[in-house]
Amino acid sequence: MQRIIFFISLLGLTMACKQSTETQTNPSTEAKPDSDAPVDVVALSDDQVRIGAVELGQVAYRNLGQLLQVNGRLAVPAQSQVAITAIQGGFVRSLPLLPGQPVRKGQVLARIENPDLVQLQQDYAENASRLTYLEAEYARQKELSEQNVSALKVFQQTSAERNQIRARQNGLAQRLRLVGLSPAAALTGRFSAYYSVIAPVSGVVTDVSVNAGQYVQPADRIAQLTSSQGLYAELTVFEKELPKIRAGQRVIIRLNNEGGKERLGRITYINRAIDADRSVRVVARLDQPDARLSPNTFLKASLDVGDSRVTALPEEAIVSAEGKDYIFVVTRQTVPEQHEPVGDPDEGDNTAATGKPAQLERHGIAFKQVPVRRGGSEGGYAQVTLPASFDIVRTRVAIKGAFGVLSQLKGGGEEE
Repeated sequence: MQRIIFFISLLGLTMACKQSTETQTNPSTEAKPDSDAPVDVVALSDDQVRIGAVELGQVAYRNLGQLLQVNGRLAVPAQSQVAITAIQGGFVRSLPLLPGQPVRKGQVLARIENPDLVQLQQDYAENASRLTYLEAEYARQKELSEQNVSALKVFQQTSAERNQIRARQNGLAQRLRLVGLSPAAALTGRFSAYYSVIAPVSGVVTDVSVNAGQYVQPADRIAQLTSSQGLYAELTVFEKELPKIRAGQRVIIRLNNEGGKERLGRITYINRAIDADRSVRVVARLDQPDARLSPNTFLKASLDVGDSRVTALPEEAIVSAEGKDYIFVVTRQTVPEQHEPVGDPDEGDNTAATGKPAQLERHGIAFKQVPVRRGGSEGGYAQVTLPASFDIVRTRVAIKGAFGVLSQLKGGGEEE
């Protein structure tokens, strides 16, 4: 029994010695190097700083223009939105209009047939003949009245009837001109049952409401015409921003369908009525009107609300990554660079024998990534909102070459 226990103890001791020997000879079983190096710090050698054209500077206070960002749309005044209607009722015989079709002032938009027009022209011609007779009768009765040959009452009756027919004649002539018919043609017996609807302004047809052959009343709308004349930007400014707005203020306008193209304008009117959503409508006129612009186009506008003294950096000192803005400041923290094991184990070099990294090497300048909030920009400088613990006086910042520093930080992280 004692012999069996002796052999079991000897076997356990042999296996323990073997495991200890494997641990000393196999580097992969050793503890991994410390990987607690900061991920927001990157070290650049002097050569990397020179090749990347990295320049250092400090955050400074500058007077930058403050911009107020608002939304809005293009709009046209009421007089530029014209409803095309029939002056007199009738049947639509011609309607050569399509939505989106440009038309010019004076162009024929539709032809309408109304048999009552023939009676109107006939009344005008008959009234003209009656008026001619009364003019002659008036002259005779006037002469007889002056010679006391005829009674004064007859002369007065003739004068009253002549004036009545003359007024009626003028009214009939005006009605013919309203529908585009010639009173002179009616006197010669050239009657027409058609009249034309003329475009009162130049613009674009936005809607056609009737069809050819349809009967329309004078109040019925035939088509809708929109003119770009007087086009303006209607901005939506919230109540709390209203004190910053004034007439004559400069506005930079960017239409959603122009890919960032900037147009300039000035505020002309500020509505004092506040809507239910606590916003106010502000009118801005474009410096250069464009007939190709379409009403109701959405836009974004920037309003210059004055200068203020803010902390600022050159725009190239600010980089963006993952939807956030950063700057790089000089820090005392360093990121060690590890080299491959060197040395001869036969000469007693413990580093090569154990497989551990060689001595850590320091780089030229270490930069720390610091998040900031970017504001408005002017003249190549941008406003930055810094962390509360940021020391403006003592802290140096990469004012040039910040994108290269970011590339080194990201590249080092991927390689690591």
